[in-house]
Order: sequence, then C-alpha cells, then structure tokens
Amino acid sequence: MTVYDRIRDASRVFVVAEIGSNHNGDLNTALRLMDAARSGGADAVKFQSFLADHLLSRDHPDHAMLRRLEMPREWYPRLKAEAASRGMVFFSTASNEVTLSWLGEIGVELYKIASSNLTHLPLLRTVAAAGTPIILSTGMASPGVIQEAVETLTESGNDRLCILHCVSRYPTRPEDVHLRFMQSLQELYPYPVGFSDHTPDLGIAVAAAALGARVIEKHLTLDRNMEGPDHHFALEPDRFADMVRQIRDVERALGNPWKPADPADSAAAARYWRSLHAARDLPAGTVLGRNDFVVIRPNDGLHSRHADDVIGLRLARGLKAGRPITWEAFRDERAL
Repeated sequence: MTVYDRIRDASRVFVVAEIGSNHNGDLNTALRLMDAARSGGADAVKFQSFLADHLLSRDHPDHAMLRRLEMPREWYPRLKAEAASRGMVFFSTASNEVTLSWLGEIGVELYKIASSNLTHLPLLRTVAAAGTPIILSTGMASPGVIQEAVETLTESGNDRLCILHCVSRYPTRPEDVHLRFMQSLQELYPYPVGFSDHTPDLGIAVAAAALGARVIEKHLTLDRNMEGPDHHFALEPDRFADMVRQIRDVERALGNPWKPADPADSAAAARYWRSLHAARDLPAGTVLGRNDFVVIRPNDGLHSRHADDVIGLRLARGLKAGRPITWEAFRDERAL
C-alpha cells in the first residue's frame, strides 16, 4: 500500500507528528522526537525544510532564529532512515527549490506545502512536477486562494492531493477553528481532506477524526517550555499518545453506516425492553380489560403494540400476577 493509499483509507486516520523545527537545530533532539512520535502511535513525522536566506531578508528580526533552526543537508538521509527503522514515513515542508532538491535526492514519498507557501505558485509547480503525493495546508486562505493552488498543482500534472483545513494562529482558540469548513472542503474536492491542528490540546483533533479527517497533523515537543517558535502550542509526548489513542477509539466507534446485529443487544433487549404481563391473578375465562395487564420488564410477553389487540379477548388458561401474556394464553388446546 502506498502512502497515498494510506491517506485515502477511510478506515484509519493517517496521524502526522509535526516535529517541524522543534528539534532546535540538534539532531539528537530530532531523534528523541521521532522516538516519542513512534511511541505515541504516529504514522509519519514531518519536518520543515527552510533556509533563512530564501525565506526573509537578513535584517529581518527572525532571520538569526530561523538560521539556527535550519536542517543541514546531511540530516536528510539520516532522518529518512531513522523514520523507516521506526516504521514511520519521513517527509517535510518544501519551502524552496534547494531543500526541495535535497528531499528529492533521498526519494521522499510525500511532500507538504505549508500555508505560508500556498500562494508561491512557482514552488507549487515545481513540487507538483516531482510527481509525489502532496499534502496542502490552507491556513489564511479564502476558498478562491485554495482553488487557485489546487488548480496550479493539478494543471502541473499532479492530482494526488490531500487538503488540510488549517488556521494559522499559534495557538488557535477553539472558537476560531470552524471545523465544519473541513466538511466544506470534502464537498468541494474529490481528494482526501484532513486537519492541521494548532490548538493547544487534543480534543479538536479527535473531533476532526470523527468528522472524517483522513489526516491529522499535530505539533510534537519534548517540553513546552523549550525555546523556539512552536513549542508552546505543541503536545508533549504523553498527550500526543493520548490523542492518537482517542483517534483510534473514534475509528472503532464509527463502525458501519448500518448497525449490525449484535447478540449482546438481543440479550439486553430481552432483559430491558418491556412487554405485556398480567396485572393481577387472572383466572381462565377472564375477558381482558385495560386494567388487567401492565407493560413491564422483561421482554418475554407480547409487544406493547398489541395492547389494544388483546382487550376483549378471553383467556383460555389462568395467569398469575406478573406472568407474560402471550397468544398461547388465549388458545384453547382442546380445540387443536
């Protein structure tokens, strides 16, 4: 099964641990984050492939910070191999043609277009030309901007897309998420849809899974108190693992669109549903009236839909109080 097949699989959410720049420029920290992602049940780890000089001017106040967070070229084959050894997919956000070529050299199975690059149409065309499946985030974008990006990718020959609803606020307040927009994307496009979550907790990601997200992307950190732009809203390892467990519970709970027969349900119905029972001791020959029966547990007598049908019928045999009323109670066995 290819990565794109896994993303399209409606039975299982593809969970991405967004490591991003939370490695803080240290390879060992990156590997520890991979360990946490694997222990937490992630399907993939995603990094950010940027070069500060290709992103902003050198006099920009964020330039020095981003320079420290760049991933060196020699990390790429190591990270891919380490992810594979842990049973996960490695991919990254391609933000310029240099790092895109580094990702191409190691044969990544998946590319990510970040919300900040959604309007960088030349980059989108280059990514699409690689022919590799693409996850497209849509933060800050109106439907028109999303449509232009999708058209750019598909017209460049790549329709293996996954579109993520995303809100580019860090952290995102629940009232700003507008999670139903994910469903609008599902209606507008024939591609799998998911959610890139920047809220500080896990509940909304789990809700997105319940609404049909095929991909959930969530930032992961070893410690929210670490220095760096993305640690403060990321999940620490225990909470990330909780999120994945709850997503898997949602998958199991969604089940089938038609409720299958369940022996446990039948047993419970016999115990808890109610049926017609004698309200008092009723001798043979009693013509039933409204006060001669009650609707109580268990479900071993006639259904309550027959309450009107039995009024006026004569009992062929006596019934003790509380005994079920069945059709046999009106049948004279001597006439058989």
